[in-house]
Amino acid sequence: MWFKNTPALGDFEQLVLLGVARLELQKSAYGAAIRQEIHARSGRDVSINAVYTTLDRLENKGFLKSWVGEPTPERGGRRRKFYSLKPAGL
Repeated sequence: MWFKNTPALGDFEQLVLLGVARLELQKSAYGAAIRQEIHARSGRDVSINAVYTTLDRLENKGFLKSWVGEPTPERGGRRRKFYSLKPAGL
């Protein structure tokens, strides 16, 4: 079968991938923004911990890549971890 080596994705994993896809165009695909995007598009109120756990799982499955951005003044100099889709995530 064509999907033999492809890991199965749950519906929440798919929502997170779609959130990353929408936000990476604006260069703002980080945890809190992804959570807000999921809530705005699906109406689901999810915890930030669930989002970060799912982002880590999707990165381990090879669907996402992440990097740490530059410090921002509005966050008191803290850095954000950004995400983007890898070809498998598309």
